[in-house]
Amino acid sequence: MIWLEKLRSRLASMSSVEYLPERVSILYRLSGTDVPIILVAASITAFALWGYVGVNLIVIWFVWLGVASTVRYAMARVYRRRQARADDAAQWENYFCLASALVGACWGLALMLIGHTPTTLQELTVTFLISSIAMGLPPSLAPSPKAFASFILPILAPMVAMLLTFGGGLNTSTALLMLVFATVLLGLYLSNYYALMETLAYGHENTLLLEKLRVAERSLTSALAEQQLIFDTAAVGIAFVSQGAVVKCNQRFAEIFGYAVDEIAGRPTRVWFQPEEDFMLPGSRAHGHFARGENYSSELLLRRKDGSPIWVFSDSRAINAASPEDGIIIGIGDITERKLAEAALQQTKERLDLAMQSSAISIWEWDARRGTIYLDAALAQMTGEAPRERYLTLEEMAPMVHPDDFAAVRQAQADCVKGLRPLYRIEHRLKMAGGDWVWVLSRGRIVEHANDGSALRITGTNVDITQRKRAEVELLAALQREKELSEMKSKFVSIASHELRTPLATILSSAELLEHYSEKISVEDRLKMLHGMQAAVKRMNAMIEDVLIIGKAEAGALQFEPQPVDLRKLCQKVVEELRGGVASQHVIQYEQRFERASLNLDEKLLRHILSNLLSNAVKYSPPGSTVSLLLAECDGQAVIEVGDQGIGIPPEDQARLFESFHRASNVGSRQGTGLGLVIVKKAVELHGGAISIESKVDAGTRISVHLPLMQAARAA
Repeated sequence: MIWLEKLRSRLASMSSVEYLPERVSILYRLSGTDVPIILVAASITAFALWGYVGVNLIVIWFVWLGVASTVRYAMARVYRRRQARADDAAQWENYFCLASALVGACWGLALMLIGHTPTTLQELTVTFLISSIAMGLPPSLAPSPKAFASFILPILAPMVAMLLTFGGGLNTSTALLMLVFATVLLGLYLSNYYALMETLAYGHENTLLLEKLRVAERSLTSALAEQQLIFDTAAVGIAFVSQGAVVKCNQRFAEIFGYAVDEIAGRPTRVWFQPEEDFMLPGSRAHGHFARGENYSSELLLRRKDGSPIWVFSDSRAINAASPEDGIIIGIGDITERKLAEAALQQTKERLDLAMQSSAISIWEWDARRGTIYLDAALAQMTGEAPRERYLTLEEMAPMVHPDDFAAVRQAQADCVKGLRPLYRIEHRLKMAGGDWVWVLSRGRIVEHANDGSALRITGTNVDITQRKRAEVELLAALQREKELSEMKSKFVSIASHELRTPLATILSSAELLEHYSEKISVEDRLKMLHGMQAAVKRMNAMIEDVLIIGKAEAGALQFEPQPVDLRKLCQKVVEELRGGVASQHVIQYEQRFERASLNLDEKLLRHILSNLLSNAVKYSPPGSTVSLLLAECDGQAVIEVGDQGIGIPPEDQARLFESFHRASNVGSRQGTGLGLVIVKKAVELHGGAISIESKVDAGTRISVHLPLMQAARAA
């Protein structure tokens, strides 16, 4: 079955039009050139057949050969003169097939007319076989299967049909022999045809290959020309170096070093380096890259022909990694101006950094496309961190901003990003490495906008204003103290004018009465006047003493001088003094649950605490009411608690009770300076204690003082 498939493919290839123009051209060329050879072969054949076949047959055969050769020669001439195109190959093949069929049919008919007897049939057979070979049919008709069939079939078919018609063993054998001969002839033809097709295929391939070679040659020539042009006109210097010397370089390479192209060839590369070690170090580094087949890039400080320094960027590669010294391609560019600019830029940056460090200024930049904020090293140094540049997102920077300032910072950022305002300015606090906060003034400006007007890039600065903020706080505190002092002075003048004028008026009037009417005044009235004058003096003296104590406390001159004191006896003594004086119309109930006999406390400060608390309770309580004093010990502290049933303290005044010269709004015409509780608080604080007040209007007041006994004991 395989040979049938091969035969089918072979027969199919015979009807193919592949290489038809080439085959038709060969067909006509052979038809024109093989005529002399065919005539020579026919003459030899006629000489060999002379005497074996009839003369008339040989004559007819020669006539037919002459006619056939003339027709073929004429067709070849016409084909060449017409210069037939490749597109007309099929048409010219048909012309040739038609001519071949006519020539073959003429010979076949001639043979049928001559072959009327068996004897002549044998002569015709021999003549057919020899004449077919003599015609050179396989080589001449090999390019065209159609031409071969058109020529052979008109000759073969009549002869075989005539032989089979006559019948008989000899005729039949002759017919079969002719068929066998035709088969052999067909085999020879097919062999020549396939050989021709393979030759044409190889020729076609060779033609294509030759065309590719020509195209490649033209491309290579063009590439070499372009390469040479690029090499000669390149903006960078290019050189081929072998064994440490320049073999070839372009014009730019020579110009960079101040040479002419012809004088730089053969010059060693070592001459462009300053000291010897500058040449050895790059060479050793480059060799490792070359050995691995890699490029070696570097920036080198070299020198020109005149000795002036020059900075170049070098990029080189070995042609053969196994032997780099045999050939290296080097490309260089003059970067002297860039290096000088970089040096100047570095100096400028150093000056700017120094100026910013000394002025506590840092630079930041927000980029919307990346969504990050660039923070320079100065900000890290400002917050107490190691100097370093950072890129943070808004979320990463959020913990650095003080919580109280975060909303305002975000709003300012959003307004600036949306283009609602061109400038960004806000004062806020940043967290330091140690947990403290530093005040900064952050200012920025939009330097790049999007198409919709929003910000793409904002650049600004952070200025450390912590000292200014502290100065502002101190200034505000000073202003507040000045205001308080002014108010205190006003209150002091008001109170002093009232509290001093009244006793002085009493003293003055009593003195005038004694001066002018002493003889008329009874001894009892005179004593009352003297006692009144003494009370007025004591009142003024107490007020002056209170003012002096406050002044000492404000100046830090009020001393804490602990000594052994029996707190129980001291409380009892102060109560007895008040009962005989200002508390004569009140009931002072003294209760003590205190077991300690002697403690190291400041008796003078304790007297101020007890006398002021008890006198205030008596002053602001109605006559006949009870004032309580409790002395107890609780949790290692001495507790002094004074309570009354007086007018109480309004809630709005309770927060200012310990301000100098401040009096509650409901004191009415009762005398007082507003210094008593201030003195009490100062005395309690010097003991390291605490004071608390519970009061309700018209329900009385209870004041508790807690003095740490352990601390007082250690004071000894």
